[in-house]
Amino acid sequence: MNKIKDTLIEYFKGDEKRIKIAVLIGVCGMALIFLSSSFTTTKNEVKKSEAVDYTEYTKSLENELEGLLSSIEGAGKCRVMITLEGGAESVYAEDSEIKTEEKSNSSKNEFVLIDGGDSEEALLVREKLPRVQGVTVVCSGGDNTYVKEKITEAVCALFNISANRVSVSKLR
Repeated sequence: MNKIKDTLIEYFKGDEKRIKIAVLIGVCGMALIFLSSSFTTTKNEVKKSEAVDYTEYTKSLENELEGLLSSIEGAGKCRVMITLEGGAESVYAEDSEIKTEEKSNSSKNEFVLIDGGDSEEALLVREKLPRVQGVTVVCSGGDNTYVKEKITEAVCALFNISANRVSVSKLR
């Protein structure tokens, strides 16, 4: 250690230009370290910023449904509002172990973990989007019983919901 110290002292002795360059390089190095730590995020911060806003998803469903329902004979111009049930559902990989003995059975389920750098995380198999909870349709032909029935059937078939979760009214 002393040898390194002596070599550095000898190298910079009497040469101000070398000292200034070394100090400048050191300051630049510290600045880069500071900047890199302020731009990196931890996995928890990334997950918080990925909180999903389902507004775009809902608007997309509503626009597609409006186009489809307006093509039903007699429906005319349509406006649609969709409500979603809760949020997305994440499905994680599980490792199951079942032990069978003479008089007893036991099972053990554990999530499959993957190395996430600083920590371990459960292996995500898929993420299910939120289900449609209810649909309101307001259309020009909403006062016609036949049109109401056809719209209700279409919405129920598309979203696998019961008819009491669909409301069809006349557009004014």
